[in-house]
Amino acid sequence: MIHMTMPDYFIPIHGEYRHLYHHARLAEQCGIAAENVLLAENGQIICFDETGGRISGEVTTSRVLVDGKGIGDVGRSVLKERRKLSEKGLVVVILVLDEATGFVMHGPELVSKGFVFEGETGHILEDAKCIVLELVDDMAAERPSDGAAFLRNRLPGALREYFNFTMKRKPVIVPVVLAV
Repeated sequence: MIHMTMPDYFIPIHGEYRHLYHHARLAEQCGIAAENVLLAENGQIICFDETGGRISGEVTTSRVLVDGKGIGDVGRSVLKERRKLSEKGLVVVILVLDEATGFVMHGPELVSKGFVFEGETGHILEDAKCIVLELVDDMAAERPSDGAAFLRNRLPGALREYFNFTMKRKPVIVPVVLAV
């Protein structure tokens, strides 16, 4: 396309800086004079007047994040949570209690995403179930008015401590404790 149009000036405009750089070098290889290839970064002002074209200044810019259909609505806290999930992984604990007796009706079931590969380290999750059941025993001994809330509050810390001790990792723990 450069050979067909042979522009006086060439400004690469799409991609990361490394893509812009290579596109600029390609324009030079196609015969555009190096001083007429304007490799600008975000916020740089490109000016054309009777003396020619050049980068003549800069304006302050910032990033606008696009997430699905929303533009600019992803805040720092959401990005921080996503980074934490991507770096540390996630463990969801599912447990169903009989509200009247405090007995476990289902679970504990542990689901891991981005934390451990169950084929090689499945025993870690199996052992973590024992930690959950120990907390259920503590709940029975203390007899709190709301056993589900008791477990929701204590599970993340206990499991994070266990995973840190065994694997030196601290995943995000999401307790799903239902009382029926």
